[in-house]
Amino acid sequence: MGIATLAGIGLIAVRGDEQAVGHPAVAAAYGSGTAAIADEFALLLDLRDVYWAKQGRLSVDVSVGFLSALGTYLTAKPFWHEVSRITRHHLASTTRPSRTTAK
Repeated sequence: MGIATLAGIGLIAVRGDEQAVGHPAVAAAYGSGTAAIADEFALLLDLRDVYWAKQGRLSVDVSVGFLSALGTYLTAKPFWHEVSRITRHHLASTTRPSRTTAK
């Protein structure tokens, strides 16, 4: 189900017009498809249903951990880019020699 959802959303992203690509329903469907894939991660690796077994729990933990780490990175990336830009600007302005002329 998740793979089919992501394939359909991929088709919209590649062939859709600008209005369709940016529509909130497309984002919601993409998130739902990704969640369905993460939920059934063990089936993708083992090709057998171990959802209620110990291996199924491990696959859910790994996929949730991976998605959480990815979400944290993508959320924090603009913040750290802005911090580095401000720091570079601040360092560049404080290390410039003064323009006072001696008389």
